[in-house]
Amino acid sequence: MRIKRITSDGKWCVACFVDDHNHGLDRNMSDVDIAHINNLREVGISIPKVYQSFAMQVGGFNLVRFTKQDMLNEVRKQRALQEGDVNATLWFFECVARDDERLFWRYEVGDGDQMCDMIWSDGRSQEDY
Repeated sequence: MRIKRITSDGKWCVACFVDDHNHGLDRNMSDVDIAHINNLREVGISIPKVYQSFAMQVGGFNLVRFTKQDMLNEVRKQRALQEGDVNATLWFFECVARDDERLFWRYEVGDGDQMCDMIWSDGRSQEDY
């Protein structure tokens, strides 16, 4: 898009608009990227520094597949999951897992960041097999 100023009245107008994208729209972070972000944040590294780390690994900011805002959005999404029923459920399973090494659980996050399709199995349910 090009914008020009009309000198007679001081207003701006669009002089040229190209409706083509010159970049990919897929900015999804992989599970590996998210895990890497989480690991670095756990040791106290800020999001801007984490983003800089990704840029250094791939050879420049323009080569990172996602933006710093995408990272911030992912962190915000994870914080939302930590609150409410999801957090309580995961906390329960983590506590039970301390006493039951055969405990297994898996879940998916659906639309609206809601937990769905949760499966779990503990030592007691496996004794019959």
